[in-house]
Amino acid sequence: MKIPEKDILEGNILRVIFALGWPVMVTSLLEIGYNMADTFWLGRWGSGANATNAVAAMEIAWPIIFVMISISLGFGVAGISLISQYTGAGRVDKAAESAGQLVSLGILMSIILSIAGILIAPYFLKIMNVEPGVERYAYQYMVIIFLGIPFMFITAIFVSVLRSYGDPITPMLVDSLGVGANIILDPIFINGFFGFPELGVVGAALATVITRSVSSAIALYLLFHGISGLKIKLKHLRPKWNFAKKVFQIGLPASAGQFSSAFGFFILAWIIASLPNSTVALAAYGVGDRIINITFIVVDGIGMGMATMIGHALGAEKYERAREAFKTSLRITFLILAIGTALIMIFRHQMVAFFVPRSPDVIEEGAKFLIIFGIGIPFFGIISTVEGLYRGAGYTVPIMIIDIVRLWVFRIAFSYLLGIFFALGSTGVWIGMAISNIASAILAIGFYLSGSWKRRVIE
Repeated sequence: MKIPEKDILEGNILRVIFALGWPVMVTSLLEIGYNMADTFWLGRWGSGANATNAVAAMEIAWPIIFVMISISLGFGVAGISLISQYTGAGRVDKAAESAGQLVSLGILMSIILSIAGILIAPYFLKIMNVEPGVERYAYQYMVIIFLGIPFMFITAIFVSVLRSYGDPITPMLVDSLGVGANIILDPIFINGFFGFPELGVVGAALATVITRSVSSAIALYLLFHGISGLKIKLKHLRPKWNFAKKVFQIGLPASAGQFSSAFGFFILAWIIASLPNSTVALAAYGVGDRIINITFIVVDGIGMGMATMIGHALGAEKYERAREAFKTSLRITFLILAIGTALIMIFRHQMVAFFVPRSPDVIEEGAKFLIIFGIGIPFFGIISTVEGLYRGAGYTVPIMIIDIVRLWVFRIAFSYLLGIFFALGSTGVWIGMAISNIASAILAIGFYLSGSWKRRVIE
């Protein structure tokens, strides 16, 4: 169901942001539930050592997976700016054509990345130099996930297209179906319930790929049969150079930033893997990161609602409305993250123990991670809000610069210096991560004040 264009362009800003954002919040909650289900069931799989290896393997695998898929994440950013601005300008025909181009380009790129990921995975894992048990589980997980990347891309493009168009509810329903099925399949495939074989890490990956494939089939059906007034035709899939050029102009800087961030997280995982007792540190980081993601449920919704409003407002050349939408989102985001982080710090031991009850060392390390890194979490809200502003505007070079500086100039450098060079161990790494968020928030505010977002990218 599409929110009326008049409401988006003229209605109460806070009400419109939440109308566009609450379905994203529900989806984010379910996505976190899916990630937590993986961690929850793998954390209880087999012996304590087996469970720790499995959780650590997923934490090693995902940065490597993200390095590969980040190359095409720019398509989603291009979709946000182009489709929202065309819709704001009253050109739904161009929005539909943009959606078709994004689908065809995304499928082609995802197939290439799927093959490349499978071929490169063993070399990445050798670089990480993790324990043999962790490496084996990580490779099994990665191969299956890479095979399913095309399904993930189709679903991601569908979600980006409809949210940008002003219909956040349909993507929520499709995502909810897939995530709900994944949560159900996880314990069945991991632990071998109801007569299924016990597959462990392989089962977690299979559950993800199977449910994503179902979601992508539903997404394609809805796009080609029409939803909320937006309908893709076969002719829209034929690549057009001028459109592809625009997609790459918008998407490549965003992809470069995402790739840099993803590779930065890969290096961060390598730094953690180089610490004494690295398996405990990796597992603690994996559990703690998933707990912190709880605080982003509302923030993700506000950010997507704001980015959609920014795109529609710029498409209609309502620049002051775009500014007010940004300011409103910034205030709410920082406040929500500050409150959420305070609660996590208070109950940090209980939260970590919920996922890995049989691993006391991981519980203590995870609690330490949450209280140190938690200091920088509210400042990440500033970063994400500024980046959302530029996504809606379609100017992604600032996003690329912020992402690169945050991960490489600040996070990697401080984490290595404090954790490895000055031998502070995991405590130094967690401090470095917190510093990176605070410093990058200052950089992001500088970009906003420059006013470089006050233009639209459509003709």
